[in-house]
Amino acid sequence: MSRTDFNKAIQRTDGEQLLLNIVRQRYNDPVMFLEVASISSSMSRSGNLNLSSFLSSNLTAQSFTSGLSGNASESPLVFYSPNTGERFVRQILTPIDLRTISLLLQSGWSIERVLLVAGDAINGIRNTAAKDTPYAALVDNLRTLQRSERLSFALERNDNVDTLAIIPTPQSVNERPYREICRILGIQPDGRPIRIQLGVGDSAAPSRYVMLATRSLYSSFYFLSNGVNPPQADLAAKLVSGRSISGGLFDPTVSDLFRVNNSRGEPARAAVKVQYRGDWFYIDETDSDSQTTFALVNMMLMLQSGDTSRMAPLISLSPTR
Repeated sequence: MSRTDFNKAIQRTDGEQLLLNIVRQRYNDPVMFLEVASISSSMSRSGNLNLSSFLSSNLTAQSFTSGLSGNASESPLVFYSPNTGERFVRQILTPIDLRTISLLLQSGWSIERVLLVAGDAINGIRNTAAKDTPYAALVDNLRTLQRSERLSFALERNDNVDTLAIIPTPQSVNERPYREICRILGIQPDGRPIRIQLGVGDSAAPSRYVMLATRSLYSSFYFLSNGVNPPQADLAAKLVSGRSISGGLFDPTVSDLFRVNNSRGEPARAAVKVQYRGDWFYIDETDSDSQTTFALVNMMLMLQSGDTSRMAPLISLSPTR
């Protein structure tokens, strides 16, 4: 196997493992992650050459036969280690930090998708991933400005506290999306950076900070598991049930954020698929929204597993403004 073959195999199985754990959450089953510890491959080759002849009684050769054979084999070895220690548990139970969110936003991820998956509440406004809510309107307007390049992002650090600065351009100050954002957050539309810190509840006036409560990876999995569509037999047997998450039900028939289908047989058109409890669960290869959300969760898992405290912000901003 080449490096590309190993790469494809690990990428595919990582996706299957992540989907499996999200499906497990739908059934209230424990999660389990296996980490690839190392990969090795050994090659062996062998060859044989045979030559024989038939001699008559006068020692003259009457016939000759010859043969040449060989074989080559490769023995790939993949070593796994279970993520069961305290360090891993803390990683998936600790709320997602601002450095992770900042890295995602500065690398081009949609602020709407990031805050729908990772955010629990902003200034006391709860996230239900449902439409026609203040939270949905807030992240939609933020995405509108981001898409038109009316926002930039920076990570500040003052008094050992991280602050995410959302910086509007001067052109956006008089535009409806920006003014709607300020109205929903209860801040003045003065064109200053919107500074976000981790916290629960509303920011106390006249604080210049917006409070963001984030989910942990574990609660993000739990939240997205409501997008898993289980078989009717499992619903009838009450193996799964609808759950209220962050104040409201995440209904995959209404939200385009994340949807996982099921089938009795192996699906033919699946971006990622896994078999569980006798059925197949999969993300349809034509469902770009679910695939993008799934890729985001996978990226968050990798970032949260690393040491983001050692990653310098891509942009530094003076906190004086």
